[in-house]
Amino acid sequence: MRLGIDIGGTKIGVGIFEEGGTLLADARLLVRGKTASELPRFISASVRQLCMHREVDYSQITSCGVGVPGTVSDDGRRILKAPTLPISGDGFVPELERELGIPVGVVQDSRAAAWGEYLFGGGKGKSSVVCATLGPGIGTGIVIDGRIFGGALGGAGELGHLPVVENGRLCGCGKRGCLEKYAAGLGLDITAAELLGEGKTAPDLFEAARNGNEAAAKAIAEAAQALGRGLVSIVNLLSPDCILFSGGLSAQNEYVEAVTNYILSHCYDAGKKPEIKKAALGELSPLFGAAFTEVKKMRKPKLSASIMCGDALNYGETLKELEAAGIELVHYDIMDNHFVPNLMLPAELIPKLRKGTKLPFDIHIMAENPESIIEKLELSSGDCVAVHYESTAHLERAISLIKAKGAKAAVAINPATPVELLSEIVSKLDMVLVMTVNPGFAGQKLVEGSFDKIKRVREYLDARGLSQVEIEVDGNCSFENLPKMYEAGAEIFVTGTSSTFHKDGSIKENTERLFKSLLNR
Repeated sequence: MRLGIDIGGTKIGVGIFEEGGTLLADARLLVRGKTASELPRFISASVRQLCMHREVDYSQITSCGVGVPGTVSDDGRRILKAPTLPISGDGFVPELERELGIPVGVVQDSRAAAWGEYLFGGGKGKSSVVCATLGPGIGTGIVIDGRIFGGALGGAGELGHLPVVENGRLCGCGKRGCLEKYAAGLGLDITAAELLGEGKTAPDLFEAARNGNEAAAKAIAEAAQALGRGLVSIVNLLSPDCILFSGGLSAQNEYVEAVTNYILSHCYDAGKKPEIKKAALGELSPLFGAAFTEVKKMRKPKLSASIMCGDALNYGETLKELEAAGIELVHYDIMDNHFVPNLMLPAELIPKLRKGTKLPFDIHIMAENPESIIEKLELSSGDCVAVHYESTAHLERAISLIKAKGAKAAVAINPATPVELLSEIVSKLDMVLVMTVNPGFAGQKLVEGSFDKIKRVREYLDARGLSQVEIEVDGNCSFENLPKMYEAGAEIFVTGTSSTFHKDGSIKENTERLFKSLLNR
């Protein structure tokens, strides 16, 4: 099942859907008076209550898409600009994920409406769909060849902000003379007040036109013509086979008819013209679209504490402290003083350390000929073994040996090693270990460009359909750096002297501080 949410200025729409598109339950939530920090918990509580009342199993909901009236990042993780909402920024999506316990992504509401109509409504079966939402403003979603089109700059579909009157009415975007200030709800409210008197609104303007008021009829015709011109430009540039109208203003039939007639009589004739009609899903369009927008999986951050940074005379006690603090992995470095200029922790010590903990081991082999070490390892379910790309001429053999022993397999890449070199092996990996320092010693400074490299590795994996492959980071995972590493795309962090084993706190205190830094990122 999927969850769709449509956030407006005063109301939030909520819908729960089966995978095939059947709406199981929906509700409208009044949010007047709710602060940005209160919204995630309020939404979560309301969704759970809706599930209880409609006898829907909440545990079966796998993802949540959120439609917002504003600009969002390409990855659906951040709200870049939402003038009518108090929730722009980086924090809303992670906070809502924590409250709901499922992956969350955001999408511009007009694009969500277009996507919903394309999948289940008036655009079903079409190749390219333009959905113009005529409300207080004008939102336009575009679907081309089965994909939501955002454009290289992220602003595709801003029909409402086409300039139509030089030095005209001031728009909320900061410019003057935008189309929506003349052809959308709030713009027609202004026109109504100018022609009919203070306090008059768009419905009064339409009523006056129906009753024979020539000035009102002329104003509506001019607005329809302006909107029609904008949509003709879209038709001539993109050649969609379907144009849909949604939003409250689309209920004014004569207005929609006038716009439709203008488009059909002025658009370029390539032998056939687009089908133009009202959206089939009505106000539910954004809910459908948001729910079925692709949402990236929720990345749960995990800490892998480097045992070599602990007290070598008290490893047993250290392991107990790590477990109690919520650490999830024991990072174990094997070095040979050849591949790296250090000699640490022998493979033979691992079975002895296992007696002191239930935690899986995250084994990092920094040695030449890692295959000979892998053969000696006694591995358990949940363990992961990483070998360096640079350390062996037989990387595939090393990975196969690890998997044959029932462990997860990873490849580590040094700061100067491009991720593209993994192209022949990456599909067989469970994890990529990104070194953000040159391997061999604890306490080093972060190599310049490390955050960007983590981001590029994440993009490289996602572009190949390998979003399930995790990214681990080793090197200066400090209280300050770890949140930035997580935002860049990593989920597992090797913590040592700069965090878990920091001299100014206990393991428990330092771990709590790490998790707190993630919550407040």
